[in-house]
Amino acid sequence: METNDNILKQLKKQQKQDRSRIFRVVEYLDYCAIFEHCPVEIIDGYIISDVDNYEIFASFVFRNVSKKKIESLDIRLICYQNQNIPYIKIPFTYSFKSFTLGNREINGKRIRDKKQIQNPYIAPSESFGETVYIPIPETYFSKFELEISGVKYADGNYEKLEVIAGKRVTKYKDLTDESKFIYSKLNIFSAAEELFPTRFVPQKGEYAWLCCCGQKNLNELDKCENCLRDRDWQFENLEVNKLENAAKEIAEEEKAYFKNEKTSYSQLKFLQTDEDIQRKVKAYELAMKKVAEDERRRMSRRMWLLPRIFLCFVIIYLISQLIIFIYSRLRG
Repeated sequence: METNDNILKQLKKQQKQDRSRIFRVVEYLDYCAIFEHCPVEIIDGYIISDVDNYEIFASFVFRNVSKKKIESLDIRLICYQNQNIPYIKIPFTYSFKSFTLGNREINGKRIRDKKQIQNPYIAPSESFGETVYIPIPETYFSKFELEISGVKYADGNYEKLEVIAGKRVTKYKDLTDESKFIYSKLNIFSAAEELFPTRFVPQKGEYAWLCCCGQKNLNELDKCENCLRDRDWQFENLEVNKLENAAKEIAEEEKAYFKNEKTSYSQLKFLQTDEDIQRKVKAYELAMKKVAEDERRRMSRRMWLLPRIFLCFVIIYLISQLIIFIYSRLRG
């Protein structure tokens, strides 16, 4: 029992130390696809490096998209070098008991540490994992996969998953020019394109759906939390076969009136996703830097707490001695 307590204390201490670190992002991991029959979705993933000692870590943000409370999540990092056989598999568990849930949020609001003690289980729609850093060997790898091994629910049931990849996602930029043209005519949410450009063909899974802007939403939501586009409208109109069939119909009509010349349709300003990724990476680095600065500030306050208390006692003692001295002189 004492050994377990010591391990937990070490884990808690390690997490506080990790929060005080400053990282730079080595690689942004794009997990935009919806996972089949999986109660959690990956919101973000990063390969990061400590700016001081150059240690490499993996960091992920997950979201509970099921209707059940989750006690723990088991994953494995599968690393490859130059062949298709993994040279190392790194298991990791996210749970409150092991202090590996990191920053937790629900409906965009962070759950404070005191409330986490009262609510150790991961609630539906809650995100977790930020500021949790999984060490990666110094020998880097050419290929990297994340396996969601299993989930333990609050009722004690364990669901074995072994999910590695989600559905194949279709990017908007990979559609034909004709399909993009048809969609531009149908798009009733064109005002949202400036801030939330169309990036993907929407997907729907057992627990969550992928919006065309890239946001993963719970199936209970009929509008995207990010861009507020309507879910049903997207699945009805931004559908590959429907767009291709409509494009073919227009092409057949054009043959009767025009020569066989085509002007390619382009939406280049909506296809430049590198800038979006760079902004996301920069925001992540700044957020982690703020977490590190806050943690260092808290550690500094705790470090100076005892000296301050001692100084207060010294001042009180000196004041009391001064009062006694003055009182004795007045009586004398």
